[in-house]
Amino acid sequence: MNTYQFYKKEGNLLIFKNQPIFVAVLAILTFIAAGFSYKYKIPLLALFLVAFGGLMIANFFAKKFVIDPQQQTITCKPSVFVGAKTYSFQDFTHFEVLAMKYLGFITTNVFLNIYFEVNGKEHKFMVGQALTHKSIQKMVNETEDIMRLNENKR
Repeated sequence: MNTYQFYKKEGNLLIFKNQPIFVAVLAILTFIAAGFSYKYKIPLLALFLVAFGGLMIANFFAKKFVIDPQQQTITCKPSVFVGAKTYSFQDFTHFEVLAMKYLGFITTNVFLNIYFEVNGKEHKFMVGQALTHKSIQKMVNETEDIMRLNENKR
């Protein structure tokens, strides 16, 4: 039985573990900014920032990426406002790794997206993010291993 760094197993499902540190830091900074806004008598901005911070936290708990190897399906739920969508492994087309760079050479964030094509339309879902390409490559490797993508190529 495989143990995965980015997925937890619940029954026959493998659920991507959301990364709480990034969201927690961002939410705390937003709440601090709200506190300063309130202190300097800008209550409308403070209220907006508190609502925005709450929405970030709600989205953290709502976001789901679930792989069912037995049914060969992937269920994606990107946020509170978007419903869950289920895709077949056969609809999978490719992964995309995007790196944000500061001043053109300092990597600040790396994203992993997965693409599906259903009825001629392309669908994209952000699986996860990290600070390094190495972590993203591990996410890709684990996801490929779960989906058994490399077994078909042998």
